[in-house]
Amino acid sequence: LGGVMLVLVWLVLSVTMWRTSWQQFQLSRYPEHANRILYWLLALALIFVGEGFLFFLDPILNTIGQATRLVGVFALTTAVSSYRLIDVRTRAQRAFAMLVVVIVSAIPATAILLLLQWLAEQTRWEYFTLLTFVVVVLTFMGYQTFRRFIERLIFRYFIGQEFDTSNVVRRYSQAISRTLDVNELSLVIIRIISDILATSRGALILVSEEGNQATIEPVPGMGDIDDTPVTFPRESRLLQALRYERKPLQQYDLDFNPDFRDLGEPERNWLHEQSMALFVPIHSAGGLAGIIALGPKRTGLIYRPNEMDLLQILADQTVVALQNARLYSELGKQNETNRQLNIDLRKQNERLEIMDQAKADFIAIASHELRTPLTQVKGYADILDAMNEENMLTREQTRAIIGHVNRATTQLENLVSAMLDASQLDVDSMQLTFMPTQLDTVFRLAVDPLYSAMRERRVQLKLEGIEDIPQLQLDFKRIVQAFQNLIGNAVKYTPDGGYVTVTAALVPSQAGDNDYVEIVVSDSGIGIDEKYHSLIFEKFFRIGDSQLHSTGSTKFMGAGPGLGLPITKGVIEAHGGRVWVESEGESKDAFPGSHFHVILPLKQPVKPVEKVMPADQPANLIQADS
Repeated sequence: LGGVMLVLVWLVLSVTMWRTSWQQFQLSRYPEHANRILYWLLALALIFVGEGFLFFLDPILNTIGQATRLVGVFALTTAVSSYRLIDVRTRAQRAFAMLVVVIVSAIPATAILLLLQWLAEQTRWEYFTLLTFVVVVLTFMGYQTFRRFIERLIFRYFIGQEFDTSNVVRRYSQAISRTLDVNELSLVIIRIISDILATSRGALILVSEEGNQATIEPVPGMGDIDDTPVTFPRESRLLQALRYERKPLQQYDLDFNPDFRDLGEPERNWLHEQSMALFVPIHSAGGLAGIIALGPKRTGLIYRPNEMDLLQILADQTVVALQNARLYSELGKQNETNRQLNIDLRKQNERLEIMDQAKADFIAIASHELRTPLTQVKGYADILDAMNEENMLTREQTRAIIGHVNRATTQLENLVSAMLDASQLDVDSMQLTFMPTQLDTVFRLAVDPLYSAMRERRVQLKLEGIEDIPQLQLDFKRIVQAFQNLIGNAVKYTPDGGYVTVTAALVPSQAGDNDYVEIVVSDSGIGIDEKYHSLIFEKFFRIGDSQLHSTGSTKFMGAGPGLGLPITKGVIEAHGGRVWVESEGESKDAFPGSHFHVILPLKQPVKPVEKVMPADQPANLIQADS
């Protein structure tokens, strides 16, 4: 019973170790790594078989078992002490191919000999011995030719077609000499190599050395390859090996060769992401110019020494073509940069022209906005003076005249306040005082001055999600001013009978330290052309003809001096937020509408910059027309 248990334990351990090794073999990404595991599998198999023979009582079987186990242990010792192992699959394929060659090449000779033997039994021809001698001689002479033919055929099938180095180099040089683009050069290089060696993936890696750093930029040639540039130290162990040893470097070497034990973690992570099996250096007079990186073969075989020699020859032929392609690509990038700069310059010139015209329009509009209330004040003052001299003033007349004068001065004060606020944007002197604030209170005060105009024009206002927002740290007066400008702007460009919707929602912070609230002011108005999406937040800019200016702040399309939205943007950004507009375009027929998005943090920094309104500036809430 003890012997049976011993056999079962040995069997379970053997199967478990073999199964684990086989799973690792199947999961291997690189043929060289798989070859190492396969070597271990064969060594373990020898040990297990040898130990199996030891369970028999026959001395001969025991001796065979001891010898077999000794061979297995020696193989494992070799695997542990040396990272370079024999190519198991290639050796096995060659051995099997040679066996097939021997068998196939022997078939005709064997058939001829059997035929001669049969004829000898069937006939008694006196010259048959001479005939047999001649046939045997001819068979022997033709055997070598036939065997070489069969050997080439069988080896081509099992091992692969041998290449003509001179022919490959000539074809390669001709192909890359006609290529002046780095991306195209990478495609050509990898395609030619793949046709010869059945490579599954590959890339041309550009190396730019500057100071103590080296920038590595993969240019994909075949397969899904991450082309993100990375920077390594110039004396990285990986780059040193490629620069100074001047021969192909296998990923297997980087993983198992003790010389690369100190390879940095960034390099190892990058190599793992690239999933390349072989790196062939391209050298120039200035050092390492590039690398031809190749993935595993589609056949699953490792790169043979003669194949790596060929690849190094091809890499040496690539230097001039690579330098020309890089110069051509740099020239192309420079031309593209110049083209983009010209486009940006043209856009900036157009923008400056628009803003210059906007400032001119502002002067005209501001003059009109100032002249109208001043004329009213002066007119009513003259009336008051004339009627006072004639003793014709009554209490009611005086009250009415004073009311008109107050409205005119309020209009003047609003415009001057808006201009002062706009001037603060240039010097970043808008001062804020933050305090806990409920958003519904902000919108109640912001909308209150607009209710009369909205009722008159039948514009519906909807507030959604406002009450669900917790308290924010805001400058109450300024934030009311900002949203009054936004909602007033929406009402102004919404036709009679339209609607304005204000929605609010919490937006979690990606960093998790401070959440945000997003407020969207939407309208069913004429919309905004995409080219004006950023310009409307510039001072003095207004859409439309300044000749069609209307003094009314809530009349349909009644344009103002162009200060409301810039002030709104300044207030929002001073709170650590941002504002932008989305609209499908402008149409006075389709009314696509606009959506103004505002992002505000729930909390301000621990020590915010204390900003307070200057004492000599008006403290009233204003609505500056945009």
